[in-house]
Amino acid sequence: MNLAIIKPLEKKEHKIVWLEINTPKGNFIIAKGHAPMIITLTPNTYLTFEMENGKSVSAIIPRGIAHITRKSVKVILDT
Repeated sequence: MNLAIIKPLEKKEHKIVWLEINTPKGNFIIAKGHAPMIITLTPNTYLTFEMENGKSVSAIIPRGIAHITRKSVKVILDT
């Protein structure tokens, strides 16, 4: 599954197995085949994902949204 983290001046892409996001509606684990959605992320919370090589990555993110399809996730941050 593809993950793109997009900031105003930067874009990073990763091949991932799963992604955990925090939203006002609760936490979601996203994996390949997940139902498509666009959702607001809870500001200043962790975005955690596992890369295909088995390495887990966590980072605090500012405000943003996630666009989820069955094969990819775009996390769009405003800062």
